[in-house]
Amino acid sequence: MKLAHKKPKKNSPVPAVYLHIPFCRHICPFCSFAVRRDRVELHEKYILGMFDEITRRAAWLEEKKQINRELKLSGPKLLESIYFGGGTPSSLKIPEIELLLSQVRNCFPCSDQLEISFEMNPEDVNPDYLSGLAEIGVNRLSLGGQSFQTSTLKKLGRFHSGLELRQALRAIADSAIDNWNLDLMFGIPEQSILMFRTDVEEALSYYPSHISLYGLEIHEKTPFGQNEQIRKWDSEHQQQFEEMYLWATERLEKAGLIQYEVSNFSIKTKEGRNNLLVWSGNEYLGFGVGAHSYLSQTRWGNKCSLNTYLKDLEHNSWPVDFEEHLQVNEQAAESLMLALRQPKGVNIEQWQKRFCLQWKKQQLDLVNELCAAGRAFWKGQYLCLTAKGMLLADRITVELMP
Repeated sequence: MKLAHKKPKKNSPVPAVYLHIPFCRHICPFCSFAVRRDRVELHEKYILGMFDEITRRAAWLEEKKQINRELKLSGPKLLESIYFGGGTPSSLKIPEIELLLSQVRNCFPCSDQLEISFEMNPEDVNPDYLSGLAEIGVNRLSLGGQSFQTSTLKKLGRFHSGLELRQALRAIADSAIDNWNLDLMFGIPEQSILMFRTDVEEALSYYPSHISLYGLEIHEKTPFGQNEQIRKWDSEHQQQFEEMYLWATERLEKAGLIQYEVSNFSIKTKEGRNNLLVWSGNEYLGFGVGAHSYLSQTRWGNKCSLNTYLKDLEHNSWPVDFEEHLQVNEQAAESLMLALRQPKGVNIEQWQKRFCLQWKKQQLDLVNELCAAGRAFWKGQYLCLTAKGMLLADRITVELMP
């Protein structure tokens, strides 16, 4: 797949780009993302479709900017982050990844400190593949390990074993890419507190620069969501899940991994660039099936069907499933949610002034209750959530909106 490239423009309309690769060797029973079983013969068609979407969206933005000189984007900038997510990006071959990268670079001029993050499954990790990624500019990896316990991995429907995860981590440690994240999951059916603690301790023994902790979420339309036994386990073990999370936040901090968002912990300066940009409310563009974008207070999401996505592009239509312009109250709620999910919290006085809102007795009473329960505290004008409070960040956001 060799395609002609356009010359780069003077600046990028957004600081972050997300590329969604939906292919998976096996669909995990808890997954609610836009994924499908991998078929190698679909790769080229899909990548060419993404290539077309990237090209057209960049041209559309340039045209929009020319028509409306006062278009309120975040301002002239260089691209700071490219993130390959999925699905399983490591289902692609190196030349396929390189093609997408080259087109993003051509359409969105990049910073010299550009971070290119790439999600991988342990079974796909090998020295040659890692070397190929490094050669085309990938400088951060995110490994979907979830657990070192093979029995737990089987419960999750994962394709790799504990042994393969350990082999993958050793290969990454020996590679040219020294910035990497390991995903760990808690709240898994039949996972004990001791099993989770063992996973965290073993993860730390490989000295990762970043660890993400995810509580298992049960989504209604997934096989887990339709399993009454699993739903029952989930509802009966919420206190245990909280204990797992609170212990892990303390343990990771002692190991030198600083929490910078509900689920994310890193060595200082090794925070995920994509995470920092998105959680700070910056604009971004997403390409591929199911990918979301946020620009000029407008959010849109692509269709999740690969066939429909490609058909729309072939007919010169945008493969968009929904589009919504955020009203002031929606912007306020999102700003509050993003801030509360970070340890630094939210400056309530500035937030109220920005969105012309005023807390009433109901919100003030709730904050007092949260502080008394050890879920929140004041740091000057900033309302911050404790680790215990962060578990309820989304619910708290809803209740704090006037």
